[in-house]
Amino acid sequence: MKRPLPTAETVRAAMDTVLAEAAANGRCPTITAVQRHLGIAHATFYRHYQDLITDYFQPRARAAIEPSAPATGAPENAEATVQRLRRENTDLRRTIDLYADTIRRLTLDNEALRRGGTVTPLPAHARHRN
Repeated sequence: MKRPLPTAETVRAAMDTVLAEAAANGRCPTITAVQRHLGIAHATFYRHYQDLITDYFQPRARAAIEPSAPATGAPENAEATVQRLRRENTDLRRTIDLYADTIRRLTLDNEALRRGGTVTPLPAHARHRN
């Protein structure tokens, strides 16, 4: 026996609940969360409630995830963000160099072992210095 589908008001209430929970948890609201909340399969939900999804849920979900107007100190924050990202970029490039050196060393060690040679172990914490 098939379970009856919820009314449009029940679906709207579930959508409002998901929107509120997403806002409280700092997450993006999703239709999947609404489907789970109601216990309805994906295809069934889209087949019967497409108008609520496009006209009711999606506009509210977009409004919930759009950033608010920038603060008055936005240019200073943008400059700080750029500086932070440059530092992170530099750190990541150094890390890549370390990994590349390690891969080169492991490749040479692997080749030596395949040829039956011996491998001279290096210190465990060898670091690349600029």
